[in-house]
Amino acid sequence: MLYSAGTRSCTTMAATGAATKDGSVIFGKNSDRPINEAQPLCFFEARDHEEGEEVQCSFIRIPQVPHTYACIGSKPHVFFGFEHGINEHGVMIGNEQVSGREAPERRWGLIGMDILRLALERSDSAKKAVEIIGQLLETFGTGGDPETRIRPFNSNYVIADGEEVYLFESHQRSWAAKKVEKTGYLSNCYSIQSDYTWISEGALREAKEKGWISPQTEENDFNPAKAWTIDDCLFGESEGFVRYARLDRLMNGREPFTPKMMMDNLRDHYEGEALGQTIFSPAAAKIPCICSHPGGVSGCVTAASCVAVIRKDAPEELRFTYWSSMAPPCCSVFRPFYNVKWLPEDLQHADALYREQDPWWTFIELERYIALNYEKFEPKVKETFSSMENRFLEEAEYIEGNWNGDPQELKNFSARAASESFQAARALIAEIKGTLKTSDLDRMLISYFTQVSDGCGMPYDRAVIK
Repeated sequence: MLYSAGTRSCTTMAATGAATKDGSVIFGKNSDRPINEAQPLCFFEARDHEEGEEVQCSFIRIPQVPHTYACIGSKPHVFFGFEHGINEHGVMIGNEQVSGREAPERRWGLIGMDILRLALERSDSAKKAVEIIGQLLETFGTGGDPETRIRPFNSNYVIADGEEVYLFESHQRSWAAKKVEKTGYLSNCYSIQSDYTWISEGALREAKEKGWISPQTEENDFNPAKAWTIDDCLFGESEGFVRYARLDRLMNGREPFTPKMMMDNLRDHYEGEALGQTIFSPAAAKIPCICSHPGGVSGCVTAASCVAVIRKDAPEELRFTYWSSMAPPCCSVFRPFYNVKWLPEDLQHADALYREQDPWWTFIELERYIALNYEKFEPKVKETFSSMENRFLEEAEYIEGNWNGDPQELKNFSARAASESFQAARALIAEIKGTLKTSDLDRMLISYFTQVSDGCGMPYDRAVIK
């Protein structure tokens, strides 16, 4: 394969009630992962556990807690943890991989996705999740398999509930957290400076002992971002700084935020900005964008996205609306799900090999055909999905505002939206296949299409795509 699993992207953002139109907290995340790593959307029930029980994480087992909360999570099929998810209490977390000053510990440990899921299962508030993540880091460390891990195996998080948002950044077992007043966001770089709300014990001492800061630095002057940021940044690691600068433009001075605005942020390709003007299509990915395509610099693709609307004063079932998208969101559509302890069954299945009946693989297949001629095929897909998504948003506003207390009404809406979007994606694939000519193909994207499709067993017409 031409594409490396060692590259990284991801973008997470949130607006507190002080910065949104209706006073809810609005959270957005693009999960950018290696090509062909399936990421279904899964639901896990609340459970009671026996004393002494352990939980098998991606690489290690750790002690289980007496009770775990129900949660929805976007779960790479090869791992225990989530890239992003929300629990029954409306605690929402998204993570970011980041390079730190030091190589990871040479021992087995948790990975950021494991920590994220464990925190959702154990936290009834955003503040509690900050505490849990800090405890897990300090106790078990992070990094996964010491034989294969790459150096950026530190993880940062945006943590939210219906009242509060926190940024959480870590370096090995040290961490800092900051409460967000209006908007907060992370990419694959450190950002918390001396305005942190909490910091782990020993973080300042370690930074002094290792020469990352002056020995005279006082705790009130300690800048974690400058202390922990890698000083020999590789090209792939610089992407996070580019996207962080873009987030600064998208998330500041644009209040009040709405769910649609957050969806548009996740689809961003620098529209209308000089930086985004290139001779290449977004599918070629020659500039690190928030909406990540796998054909260019990153080697990662936005595998799944979410926009969560989290409410502090609402019936339990309406505690959140979790808008889920699969594949790069500019090629997909957001569908609504609720706190009703349920998800459509087909959304929860996808693994390493392509299957037409899996919604995740269907939306990935559609993205790949769009990439073959983005300028020709994307406008039709955008027209179809924009109309559908706007209708879903209008229906959600009406249903949520006039809800009669019956959870089945919310389930029916979610099931219909999921089914309708899946059928539309299959129809768009068929339409593109029916009109595709060899002369249409963007030659820069053919190797991408054929190699990744062969790698997952996705069939295609080799007489045309060549």
